Amino acid sequence: MRGQFYSIIAILITLPVLLFTLQYLTYSQKITYGVSDRVISDQLHQLVASIEFDTKKAMEISGRRAIIAATDTVLNSGVPLTNAKANITALMLQGRINGTDNFMMINNTMPEWSYRITSNPVNFDVSLQYGNISVENYDGFSLRIGMDFNLTVTDRLKISKIEKLNSHKFVTVSIAGIEDPIFPLNTQGFVRRIIRPASPPYFVQRILIASSNSSGNCSGVVTFNKSECDTSKILAADTQAGVVFACYSGVILGDSRNLTGQTGCYVTGNSSSVSLVNQTVTSSGYSTVYLDGITRSVWSMPGPGILADKYYYRGNGPDFLMRLEGNYSPSGSGIVSFIYAPEFEEQALPVDAYSRVDYLYFSGQGGCEKARNAPSWFGIDSEHAAEFNITELLTGGSC
Repeated sequence: MRGQFYSIIAILITLPVLLFTLQYLTYSQKITYGVSDRVISDQLHQLVASIEFDTKKAMEISGRRAIIAATDTVLNSGVPLTNAKANITALMLQGRINGTDNFMMINNTMPEWSYRITSNPVNFDVSLQYGNISVENYDGFSLRIGMDFNLTVTDRLKISKIEKLNSHKFVTVSIAGIEDPIFPLNTQGFVRRIIRPASPPYFVQRILIASSNSSGNCSGVVTFNKSECDTSKILAADTQAGVVFACYSGVILGDSRNLTGQTGCYVTGNSSSVSLVNQTVTSSGYSTVYLDGITRSVWSMPGPGILADKYYYRGNGPDFLMRLEGNYSPSGSGIVSFIYAPEFEEQALPVDAYSRVDYLYFSGQGGCEKARNAPSWFGIDSEHAAEFNITELLTGGSC
């Protein structure tokens, strides 16, 4: 009896220990599997994010190379494209344009990029499909490329899976630095032009208007230092106290003064003159100003310098896709530049009496009227004079 009693006691003592051990082992196993699941899930999400990022970069690279390849085709053949969107799409998908392989697209088509992205050893099963590539003008200086996108990523144990189906990816691809095809197309290749957005982004801007007193017209780099004596510069000051007028080509005064006999070029009478001029110079980075006695105004006119630098502006001209097709119709969100007549004369090309706005000039359209403080060869039509804020500076003389 005593032996049975001790046996029962031993069982009663051992049973809780056994139950505790089993529960601990089961709980530990659940924790282990839970941690493993979370690790796999985290890796899965990181891989999906990485593939999406790499795919968008691939679209940007493939898209820009396709745009350059399409442009080179026009430049080399001298013939515009019939369908720029379709040609760029074909280059991105097949590396071909007009049935011919293009060396720019070697290893840079979307199928080739997709293979490289999905073939990396990541211990996950990756399925990536895409289609319906679209190419559209975005804002004049960029094209927008879209692509349908299906992505499935599964771990090898089939524990976790992420699917992104029927999504659409977009990237914007800048055309800055790419050649504008309409210049060589219309000059037998003698005149070339790289697309560079204008800086500052405006052509003409009125800084201020005088209350009453103004005379003459002059332009130069502005200075705010009364002790500086430089006859090529224009002084902006609040008052005439301490000003040696002979030191400057023109004067902008905040005080309302008649400076006839003291300087031949001046605009006075706007108490905010110094601050307005300083604000414009600082924000634009362009320090040259133009004093115009007829409009009694001070203008920021980077026009002469920008004409020589051959910059582009957002405007109602044809967008880049239209330019690839030789289409000179206006658009809602295109780009505009100006021909640089001295460049034409250097190549013995005639300079015709059309608006110097590029697409109008090449299509033989638009009246041509001269403007004050502009080069003698420059002229513009009334519509673009209003768009570029030059209307009040037109002289009435034809080109």
